[in-house]
Amino acid sequence: MINKYDISIIGGGPGGYVAAIKASQLGMKVALFEEDRLGGVCLNWGCIPTKSLLHSAEFIEEAKHFGLDNDDLSKIALEKVVDKSRKASENLSKGVSSLMKKNKIDVYAFKALPEIKNNIFKIKSNDQNIESAKLILATGCKPKTIGETKFSDLIWSSKEAMIPKFLPKNLSIIGSGAIGIEFASIYNALGSQVTVFESQDKILPQFDKDISIEAQKIFEKKGIKFELNSKISSIDESKKKVVISNNDQKIESDALIMSIGVSPNLDSKIIDNTKIILDKSGYIKTNDNYETNTKDLFAIGDIIGGPWLAHKAMHDAINCVEFISTGKNTHKPKTHHIPGCIYSLPQVATIGYTEQQLEELSIPFKKGSFPFLANGKSQTMSNTFGFVKTLFNSETGEFLGAHLIGPDVTEMISTFGLAISSESTEDEFISTVFAHPTLSESIHESVLSAFGKPLHF
Repeated sequence: MINKYDISIIGGGPGGYVAAIKASQLGMKVALFEEDRLGGVCLNWGCIPTKSLLHSAEFIEEAKHFGLDNDDLSKIALEKVVDKSRKASENLSKGVSSLMKKNKIDVYAFKALPEIKNNIFKIKSNDQNIESAKLILATGCKPKTIGETKFSDLIWSSKEAMIPKFLPKNLSIIGSGAIGIEFASIYNALGSQVTVFESQDKILPQFDKDISIEAQKIFEKKGIKFELNSKISSIDESKKKVVISNNDQKIESDALIMSIGVSPNLDSKIIDNTKIILDKSGYIKTNDNYETNTKDLFAIGDIIGGPWLAHKAMHDAINCVEFISTGKNTHKPKTHHIPGCIYSLPQVATIGYTEQQLEELSIPFKKGSFPFLANGKSQTMSNTFGFVKTLFNSETGEFLGAHLIGPDVTEMISTFGLAISSESTEDEFISTVFAHPTLSESIHESVLSAFGKPLHF
């Protein structure tokens, strides 16, 4: 028996399942293939469980601030913290499964390796034969390692770091991007002595320089150590320890988290069967309509390159499916219009150009900054780390970027997302009434600062 569909989608992560829902809403008959759990890495092993772990870490930090000592906090069992994060993922995965049923999407729980015959995409598994007129690849990415190093009981990817069998007394982390910094916050709060190794001369190297400097200052106050300009020459497991050779020095720790980026999760058989063209880094080449070089074959999300973010994959999914449905040209979101968030302690959020990028592009700009130390709501929370930094074109007033570090800034960044997509100027910010007392008042104050009109600092 042959099951025929208008479209097949391979990958049940944020890009894949959103594409499936959108396609169904537009009247298509949809098949979704996911060999593991619906929700993909983000929901099961990334965005969601790490935020649960970070929420627990934040609770521990606040408890310490209000007088609980380490003896009291030792009662917080690691197993319970991890179990709470796994339940959050399980509940949301079940929710995605319900959405598939609600939208009448057929889900196939096996690895899909499509072939093309007579301009039809064919997928087989045992006694099941699926055909579709169009195909979307949304298979995401997987963690990178250094050289031949393998993940193990002591050498962890983000997945192993989320479900530790023990709490390391000393923990090494290679990479100070979003994943490395989030796990540094988690394990630091849980009581591990954390050392982060970064090959560049600053942490969070892709972020605005002021954010990097402030973040390192705050994290070091919490006891996190940083080894910048690192050159890792070897990683070895020895006697239940991990030994790293860095700049001719050997550093021993109880466990190591590898967070040096990701690589495309794309089976070689799919490449061979579909003849898709990849770029030099192994990502699928697409045009602005998410079309590959193969007719009626599309690709979205992490598999077409960065930024590697769930919300970017969802946006890709909607644009791609709408193009398939209407034939009208769409546009991939501009990279600097996509917000980036780190849910560390404190949080980091950014959108638009950095100050350094504006200097390189010779774009004239004004900048403003407002510290959370001067914000009433952050004072009531006893969480006054960080600031809000805003950038505007000094000639036109166009909003160009915002860079935030501090309490709950990942919730505040959407205000700037709306501003950058609507081409707002300082006038819209200045004339907007921000509620008091709120953290978001810092947005208003930062803009006022950029134009020489500060009120509270």
